[in-house]
Amino acid sequence: MNISLLLPQKLRKNIETDLTSVRLNLKINELIAYIALGGIALAIIILLLFFKDPIKLAPNFVIALIEYFLLSYLIAVCIGIFVFYSIITLKKVKRKKEIELVLSDYLQLVAANLHAGMTIDQSLWYAVRERFGVLAEEIELLARKVAAGIDLEQALLEFAKSYDSDLLYKSVILLVEGIKSGGELSELVNKIAWNIKETQLLEKEIAAETTTYAVFVVFAALFAAPALYALAHRIILIMTAVTSQIDISSTAGISTPIPLTLSGQAITAVDFKTFALINLFLTSSISAMIISKIKKGGIKPGLKLIPLFVLISVLFFLIIIVLLGGLFKDFVV
Repeated sequence: MNISLLLPQKLRKNIETDLTSVRLNLKINELIAYIALGGIALAIIILLLFFKDPIKLAPNFVIALIEYFLLSYLIAVCIGIFVFYSIITLKKVKRKKEIELVLSDYLQLVAANLHAGMTIDQSLWYAVRERFGVLAEEIELLARKVAAGIDLEQALLEFAKSYDSDLLYKSVILLVEGIKSGGELSELVNKIAWNIKETQLLEKEIAAETTTYAVFVVFAALFAAPALYALAHRIILIMTAVTSQIDISSTAGISTPIPLTLSGQAITAVDFKTFALINLFLTSSISAMIISKIKKGGIKPGLKLIPLFVLISVLFFLIIIVLLGGLFKDFVV
């Protein structure tokens, strides 16, 4: 059964294009199967970690088990989709960076070939070098498309659109316009190559100037926030221990009304710890995206930083909790 037919045609085409662009030998049906089967195992883990107590306390155990399992499975599928999306996105970003890194050198060779009297297609093919890596693969693929009868300009535009790179797309657009106009291509291509180098140097200067902001975001998200959450968690534990030792019944004969009621607790330490972990996950994830936006100019390169940031913030939070527990263990008896 072709499960992928259940997806909208546009979405299916986009997924196929992404899988092809990152050279991931995986069909859509296989991708859906991996997410579905992996989601079952992950759903069981989520169920045992987060929903074990609510299921035990539920009036009907079987119905509660089914409901929470479906909820866990939905969460697991969302996580699986996000993981595969992140993998594909990071691969595309990596390939894009490799292309942008050598694009200027490649175009300079193309300009030299044009100056030597070669046609534009010959100049593109003969400028390929093994050291160009991903770009060399893409040019070889482009050459096969042209040999199959596809117009060179169309093939160039398809290549440029397959990567989320303004630098590549604008360079190809200028090259295509130069081909259409029939002007002196060697000078145009050489200018494009030098403009790419100047743009890359400017991006490096901007990244260096914004280092201070990135350091502040890292400190706030990975160290300051976990420390404050851990301190608040310890205060809740201390207040719980203190209020549990106050005998309310001893004030029964006092005529003056007591402005404080200690009969209930608004939040427990366990609830606050769960709240803190969720907030640390969100804060560290968003901070990774912010730093990526500051340093790289986009959010997608920062996806690989999210697991690292989440791990550091959660570990620091747990370490501070242990340290504060040892420091205040004799505070309330």
